Amino acid sequence: MLAFPLPAVAFFNLLPIAQITFDLPETVSHSRTRGGDVLSADIGDRLWTGEVTLGKITREEYADVRPLIDLLRGAGASFEIHDPTRPYPRGDLGGATLGASTPGIAALLNARELTITGLPPGYVISRDDMIGFQYAAAPRRYALHQVVTGAVANGVGTTPAIEVIPPIAPGVTVGEAVTLVRPPCKAMILPNSTAPAKARAIIRDGATFRWRQTFR
Repeated sequence: MLAFPLPAVAFFNLLPIAQITFDLPETVSHSRTRGGDVLSADIGDRLWTGEVTLGKITREEYADVRPLIDLLRGAGASFEIHDPTRPYPRGDLGGATLGASTPGIAALLNARELTITGLPPGYVISRDDMIGFQYAAAPRRYALHQVVTGAVANGVGTTPAIEVIPPIAPGVTVGEAVTLVRPPCKAMILPNSTAPAKARAIIRDGATFRWRQTFR
């Protein structure tokens, strides 16, 4: 029996994606005072979300992915997803420089800044790179962050402060392994968001679903 979250190799990497969105919408409340000031406040976690549209595929190809999509429409189901438009750091396209290095969190400076160690000396983390790590247990939680302020690793492979969004969650600890190549988050298919493919002889086209990050 398949276990959740479905690993990327067992679902997401199999999808013949024609279009995908990968967004981090704000969760902000605004109010106005009698004096005309506009006050804002975060009202919840910012979660990655988006939509996947499959391209034209054969009936047999669709048969390989449709049951998995239908499985993931159930309560409690989840899968690993990464941003295919940003699979590698900007300064290391293909991930060859990172090689067999095993980076990890060296320090947590505040809710938006951390340092990373275990990198090749001089390794570049750039703005818009994606970094991920897992933390906690039962359930194991997936953190996925976008780099706002990059950094360069020093001679022993440790970076200065790197600023990220969304904020780093409570419970993350120093020493957690950091993923820089195809870092995933855990996601669920949103209820009533799936549209099946349209059938055209042996061709199937236009299947879509919307997804949102989950920590469960």
